[in-house]
Amino acid sequence: LRERNGGEPVGDDPNAPQKKSGLLWILLLAILAASAIWLISTALWEQGNWNDLKMEEVVYELSASLAGTGNHMIRTYVLQCVVPAVAAGVLLGLFAYHMIGDNLRRKLIRIGIPVCAAVCAAVLIFAFVKLDVGTYLADRSRESTYIQDNYVSPDDVSVSFPKKKRNLIFIYLESMESTFADTDHGGAFQENYIPELTRIAEENVSFTGLEGGVNGGFSPAGTTWTAGAMFAQISGLPLKIPISGNDMDTQVTFFPSVQTMGDILHAEGYRQILLVGSDAAFGGRRLLFTEHGGYEIWDHPYAQEKGWIPDNYAVWWGYEDEKLFQFAREQLTGLAEGKEPFNLTMLTVDTHFPDGYVCDLCRKEFGDNQYANVLACSSRQVDRFVRWIKRQPFYQNTTIVLMGDHPTMDADFCTSVDETYARKTYVTIINPADTVADTGVHRDYTTFDLFPTTLAALGADIPGDRLGLGINLFSEQQTLLERDGLEEMNQELRSRSTFIESLSGFSDRVLSMSEYLPRLDTGVTVREEGGDLVFTIQNLERVEENFTSLDVDAYGMNSEGRTGLWSLPADRQGEGVYLLRVPKELFQTYRTYSLKLYVLVDHARLQVDGTYQGNLCTGDLERETE
Repeated sequence: LRERNGGEPVGDDPNAPQKKSGLLWILLLAILAASAIWLISTALWEQGNWNDLKMEEVVYELSASLAGTGNHMIRTYVLQCVVPAVAAGVLLGLFAYHMIGDNLRRKLIRIGIPVCAAVCAAVLIFAFVKLDVGTYLADRSRESTYIQDNYVSPDDVSVSFPKKKRNLIFIYLESMESTFADTDHGGAFQENYIPELTRIAEENVSFTGLEGGVNGGFSPAGTTWTAGAMFAQISGLPLKIPISGNDMDTQVTFFPSVQTMGDILHAEGYRQILLVGSDAAFGGRRLLFTEHGGYEIWDHPYAQEKGWIPDNYAVWWGYEDEKLFQFAREQLTGLAEGKEPFNLTMLTVDTHFPDGYVCDLCRKEFGDNQYANVLACSSRQVDRFVRWIKRQPFYQNTTIVLMGDHPTMDADFCTSVDETYARKTYVTIINPADTVADTGVHRDYTTFDLFPTTLAALGADIPGDRLGLGINLFSEQQTLLERDGLEEMNQELRSRSTFIESLSGFSDRVLSMSEYLPRLDTGVTVREEGGDLVFTIQNLERVEENFTSLDVDAYGMNSEGRTGLWSLPADRQGEGVYLLRVPKELFQTYRTYSLKLYVLVDHARLQVDGTYQGNLCTGDLERETE
């Protein structure tokens, strides 16, 4: 047996434990090396893409779903950060195991493990300092009542509208700053990268007073990224969620007890649409706008489903702004012909970092400065779109609001801007109602103030001129920024607010239906009536006292899977009976659909019972118990 075994003793290898220990040390070395490379490349990637990234944004985006993230961002990160890290770890492990002797391997392990651990620690310390994590954690440990003390709930204000309601076209301009104008017009550059937008600001309402040029709004804490800015503009609140809260993609509600601009306009009979060239799921935007105002979501997946773009068409974050404005033109005529007033909310994307997207309309007027060329192209496209609107018959009764969602996150474009220059987002209001007028006074304001100001521009009367943390800029009321200054505002807004956490609807645990409600035998029926699908929900009389509202979520079924369509509240008809009337066209091209029923309990939406499957051809409904 010894002979057949090559002269080695038969039985267990006495060196096996030592070999196993060696393998574990090699594995540890490979993991630490991969981690060090990953952390270094991630830090370099962040430095090359973001300018002044805030910890509050990192926390929010880490708790948000990756759904809708631009493919180029994910692809770039994987290629520049993940692949090198994995490759380095694998190659080092193989080298240590197969290609060097025992003595060199031991030296490599003794030196490599501490060095890699030190590199990881150094990068983490750098990130801690760069993101100012210490200040963030200190602020989180400090309780502030600033938001609660200054918040005016729309529930407590009787906002009234004129009999003939004005249409609203609200355009969020991705990363657009008034900073990009030249110094002669209030900007920070020698050359004017946005001459058309500068002219629009001078010819319309931009609250510059007698100074002319561009002014703009500040982005305080909680509003410096797209989802935060959109939420702040429609609610007058910063987007603050508990750091221990559930991931955004597990949430089924978005600040449910907060009344927003979308909720107010919905109650006034507005038809509301969110038109974006990316996937609206990114950052929780779909949930925010469907829950607050019942917006129809016309995003990149919607454009594919409607045949606006080919099924396989995807550039940048979805499709470019040239198509966004084209689709807006094509749809606005139909919206204007409808019986109800409309709110078309749009979000551009070509000026997103890093360096923006160069479309077919872009020119090289600023040489190789790609971001400047993209900004100039965006300025021309917005101007062309506004000119088109002004030629349409519906313009006379339509107000246009242009707002940069947040300061640019491009890493190097504003490095030459003097640190003392106050960078602001671009804001202009075109064709406001006759009941308001520019005060002729220069205003210092924030994103929050656009909430009541937009409603006032539509002719709404706001007793007290305050909503959320915002002030109607057409009034003589002092804004919080004018009263307190940006530094004090940010200090208070970054601190923990139990008040806003109570409004958020984010739950640290999954609440069980049985904690609140007994098992229900809810009945749902559907009928067609005047082009609508009318759903009747019954048998809730035993449990109504335990919840405040009943919501219905709809999902369309097609060959590519399930797509969320809308989330709407049902109207109570009597004891235990609720009714929901939905235009059949909202189901788009789907032949089948499913419904889920939710009740609102303690700021959490709990599913009532099973899912109901329906067929648009027959109107039948079948319950699938979960």
